[in-house]
Amino acid sequence: MTIEVREGLPIEKMVDFSLEELLGMAIKAEIGAREFYKSLAEKINIEALKEKINWLAEEERKHEALLRKLYSQMFPGKEVVFPEEHIGPELQPVARELEKVQDIIDLIRWAMKAEEIAAEFYLKLEEMVKEEEKKRLMRYLADMERGHYYTLRAKYELLLDWEMYSQMMHVGP
Repeated sequence: MTIEVREGLPIEKMVDFSLEELLGMAIKAEIGAREFYKSLAEKINIEALKEKINWLAEEERKHEALLRKLYSQMFPGKEVVFPEEHIGPELQPVARELEKVQDIIDLIRWAMKAEEIAAEFYLKLEEMVKEEEKKRLMRYLADMERGHYYTLRAKYELLLDWEMYSQMMHVGP
């Protein structure tokens, strides 16, 4: 397990959470991620970088909507129950780095790291819970975070290819 996941993470508290609470925690984590990306975008003056950050915020909004739909299917007619304290994956080391980023490639690299940590968090929680329904939910959430990672990785590789292509265009004969 990475240092980012171990650092201050009270994962043991979540083993006894109900399925409803675990899903509420996941929704809250998506809201927090979206708000983080939106606040970061407000601080950036580089338009291309701002667009990428806003794209990330929109992705988090879509994932929140998906989780809310899942919640309403599992708990019809109930309002989402959020845990009192946010005890999702501790991404403080990544958040500190993201706030300093002024380059699109670095932004995507650190966002990928955050998604890896989140997926690892849900997989660890899956190992800890006993009920099969909770295990399936944690696996689903881990897979969703991995999906975020691979989406970001595709953007990252395109940006690396574009940067290399741009540099080659300036080297010509």
